[in-house]
Amino acid sequence: MSTISICGNATLASPTYESPHVAELVNDIIAEVAEVIAPVWPLKDYVAVNPYSGVSHRSFMDARAFLRVFSECEMLMPIEHYAAEFHRGQFSLADIESAVIELSSVGISQALSVPQVAAKLAAIGPLGTKPAQHAATANHDRSIRTIAEYANSPPGVDWTETIVAEISKYCSAHYDREQATWSSPYQALSLYQAWRSAAEHDCNIELLGLSRFRKYVASLPYTPEAAIVYSLQRLQVPQPLWTTFLLCQAFSIPGWCAWTKYKSAWVDSVCVENNDLTGLLAIRLAYDAGLAKAQSLTMDWSPHMESQSVLMRPPRTAPDDDSMLRFTLLRASEIGFRKTVLAALTAEQPEASSDRKLAQMVFCIDVRSERIRRHLELQASDIETFGFAGFFGMAFDFVKLGQTSGNSHLPVLLKPQFQLYEGIHEGDTPHENLAISQRRLTRSWRTLWKGFQSSAVGCFSFVETAGLFYGFKLLARTIGYKAGDIDTQFDGVAKQDRDKLGPTLRGLNHQGITTSRQTDMAEGMLRNLGLTKDFAQLVVFCGHSSQTENNPLAAGLDCGACGGHSGAPNARFAALLLNQPYIRQALAERGIAIPDDTYFLGALHNTTTDSIEFFDVDEIPLAQQAALQELRSSCQAATTKTLTERVPTLAGNSLSDLLKRASDWSEVRPEWGLAGNAAFIVAPRSITRNANLDGRAFLHSYDTTRDKDGSVLETIMTAPMVVANWINMQYYASTVDNQHFGSGNKTVHNVVGKFGILSGNGGDLMTGLPWQSLHTGDAYQHLPMRLQVVIAAPREMIDRVIVKHAMVANLLNGAWLHLVAIENGQTYRYSQAGAWEEIQMIGT
Repeated sequence: MSTISICGNATLASPTYESPHVAELVNDIIAEVAEVIAPVWPLKDYVAVNPYSGVSHRSFMDARAFLRVFSECEMLMPIEHYAAEFHRGQFSLADIESAVIELSSVGISQALSVPQVAAKLAAIGPLGTKPAQHAATANHDRSIRTIAEYANSPPGVDWTETIVAEISKYCSAHYDREQATWSSPYQALSLYQAWRSAAEHDCNIELLGLSRFRKYVASLPYTPEAAIVYSLQRLQVPQPLWTTFLLCQAFSIPGWCAWTKYKSAWVDSVCVENNDLTGLLAIRLAYDAGLAKAQSLTMDWSPHMESQSVLMRPPRTAPDDDSMLRFTLLRASEIGFRKTVLAALTAEQPEASSDRKLAQMVFCIDVRSERIRRHLELQASDIETFGFAGFFGMAFDFVKLGQTSGNSHLPVLLKPQFQLYEGIHEGDTPHENLAISQRRLTRSWRTLWKGFQSSAVGCFSFVETAGLFYGFKLLARTIGYKAGDIDTQFDGVAKQDRDKLGPTLRGLNHQGITTSRQTDMAEGMLRNLGLTKDFAQLVVFCGHSSQTENNPLAAGLDCGACGGHSGAPNARFAALLLNQPYIRQALAERGIAIPDDTYFLGALHNTTTDSIEFFDVDEIPLAQQAALQELRSSCQAATTKTLTERVPTLAGNSLSDLLKRASDWSEVRPEWGLAGNAAFIVAPRSITRNANLDGRAFLHSYDTTRDKDGSVLETIMTAPMVVANWINMQYYASTVDNQHFGSGNKTVHNVVGKFGILSGNGGDLMTGLPWQSLHTGDAYQHLPMRLQVVIAAPREMIDRVIVKHAMVANLLNGAWLHLVAIENGQTYRYSQAGAWEEIQMIGT
């Protein structure tokens, strides 16, 4: 615990930011702090993010120790959770023994014995999992805190909460995108300059007890970097502690730090450098410095000097006994799950029949595809399914009809290569221009009407005149009835043209996407998929999206590989490309011969209702119409079986109960999203076809016999595997520490600025998953464990990728995910020491 002394204002003779060595030092420190912070995307593009990505170069337990030096972050579940899972039979004493041996081999768990662990679990007993969020374990290792945590607070005021609320007020106004009735007059400025301009005149914080704060703000330097140095020096923080103290400041307001990290590092600015994260650090630090000045406080920093250069500290190898016990139980639960998965797999066998397939359906690797794929293949033996990243290798911005810019339909770690324009197939230019004009007119009137409804002048008269009518509509929506709702995606488009509205090939050549580039995309997709021969009559690219109402986080249920958007445009464009005769001819010259009677089709898997919608069916040749009808029939049967399997997971009594969730605007659990995800399997379908993986596994198709040089495996391990790790860690972190890495209670969420959410009417910006996406109210739907990767490939081929890519090596050597190789029916575990250890035969 730090000590606080009462002191007078010290005379400071420290060098300023303008000193070259100080400027270089501060810029380096800010860069180090920024590296630790993970971004959060806006609501329209909301995707799962690994909140530990900035510390993944450390080992898992060292990262936990590092974070807990300056924050209350937790990375392990309480022991009661593991005890409950043990008594439920999710892992055994044998799994605990394996965990102890495994961790001891890398010098982590020498102090624990299996009898000791068993005794502790027996003492706790088979407790049920409480519905309330568990409280974070008290952090006795924390050595650095903010001044606000120590300062004297007047009655009814918590300085930490008050400062966060004040900062949130300014950030909400600064980043607002036409949600607020009155916009901030300082939006054209940087965040720091906007805050400084407003805070010089805002007396709210002074009324709460922070005296003379406006005067302190007025004294701050003009740039955020200089302001950081100014405040650090007034707090007399020794230079060796600057990094640690700034990390402490950042993690006191992690949501807005994540947002400014996104704005600074991920948003393309037009030749303008965005330093809003630096500005936010300067703002947060100013409140601490102003508070210390107002109360004449100064810290005794000498006890904290052991925390200096915390970013460079060596890994801790001796966590406390409680942490070591919980970490061992985490590993035991993962080993138990690994055994279950490997036992469900089948040794690879030749296909039973060489007959041509009716259809080949390519789904996203998303865990929600596992169930529908399994039931489709059980329904019809002549249907073959594949797993592939849901953007299908098509990296573009999708520009809808009549718009000039669009949304990125690709993983957020990648950059779009071109713009794909929506249009009306077979429609002439005047016909399409009319639709565009009608669309703009319709949307202008709708915007005007919405503005009138919420305006100060019109809102009262509107309620008086139209309130009764909207009351009936409100009642209908409350009971899940949606008749008469407007589908805005077809604004301005005539009914007879709606089925023809979709991606086109227009404008590609002007962007440099020539026939050769288009062929490259098509070839790359097919080769990475392993589909270069034996084509079926129908090849269907099936994207996915969700269907929910009144859900600000809806994008988080859509396709993460498409940047939080529907995978429909990607699926339709992939099919459109491969149906072009010139593309097929070029592919044939490259060794991929597609039969003339093979037709490619786009489709969409609705993950909320598990229905499958086929696009552009009017363009299917007559010869494939019968095949389509047969495929549709199989899909409908698979949908029913998938829904039946899902009903118990959502506490429903019937299929109709589950389907109502898609249109119920009061439903906090319309579907489970990717809750439960725990495995990523890279293998031929023959290995997983007979396995019931309970919707918990990402399934990526891969055939090592068609990847002689290992390039496809390298792509999978450096892209889809990393994305799956991001998703897994987002769900993990939101479960083990929802306070810091989640978004709390969904029922009190409020949208702020059209880009984010707050819990209630203030506080920090929420970043992760809400509690209702992880917990049923009685038990955890998501059991937090690190991703188990299973790859059917020679170990030597896998090793080449690990050696070549430090990012992959860090994930494995730091135990952020676990890897098993399947080679000749035998499985081998990749250890943290970088060696392969034989474990079990698959199917046993």
